[in-house]
Amino acid sequence: MAEINEQNDLYPSMEEVEGLEEAVLDKEEDALEKEEDQDDAVDGIGDLGRSRRRSRRRARRSRRRSSRKRSVRRSYNAGARSVAVKTGLTRNLTSKGQFELRRQQLPPEIQKALKDARMQTVDAAIYTVKSIKDKSDIDLMEASDDKKSGRTNLNRAQLDSGKYFLLTDIVLEYAHGASEEDIDPADFAFGQFALPPQILNGTFEMTLGTKVIMPEISCAVFDDTDTTKRKFQYKLANPKWLKPSMDITPKLNMPKAINNGDKVFNPAVKVTLLGTITEKA
Repeated sequence: MAEINEQNDLYPSMEEVEGLEEAVLDKEEDALEKEEDQDDAVDGIGDLGRSRRRSRRRARRSRRRSSRKRSVRRSYNAGARSVAVKTGLTRNLTSKGQFELRRQQLPPEIQKALKDARMQTVDAAIYTVKSIKDKSDIDLMEASDDKKSGRTNLNRAQLDSGKYFLLTDIVLEYAHGASEEDIDPADFAFGQFALPPQILNGTFEMTLGTKVIMPEISCAVFDDTDTTKRKFQYKLANPKWLKPSMDITPKLNMPKAINNGDKVFNPAVKVTLLGTITEKA
């Protein structure tokens, strides 16, 4: 399987920046030439005069291009050395923006497929619902999972071949039934219940294959007191790549299990992985 190179710099390449500047310059020059041609027609300037003006325009365009390249390189070299600039690039980006910033980390064949429009990027929400009754340590995604509406939209806790998913956010929600007869978590109203102390005092971790991509963190990060974001959402400061055909294993560890009790029956949790994924176009 092709590997992701997470060591590739997030800062855009010199060629990308220069290409953007040249495109902007060409657009400006084309607009100026069109305007001057219209002036020539109004002023009645003949073919010889127009030919001389076009020669001067070409010389001017060449000088401006060289000047812009020098300016771009000075700015680029200063920015490429600046941690503040790189940090600013990732602040408040959407999931798609985070993906585009890291596109060059993808395997070359995936980058080419995206460039050739044989693949596209789409928003994705991968979820699984698990019962946590009488359990304190729960694998939230398992190899035995099969796609089933209301339970999970991921087979065998793995991405399909050729799909790459940039994980930017995680949502952890809790719900329970109103009676002992409420046994199917697919019927529960996730997102409407506050996280109980057993979850808030627990920990969350995540592995991809044998690699830990999220060490244990306090589940307090999923608390719903921050009204500036979706309830029970945790935004990763450092988004993570999930690769195809590798086990995705988020885990919830609680100090003690949540059992059936007063108005609490068959408790369950729903974990949702938010981000951007590659799909065939």
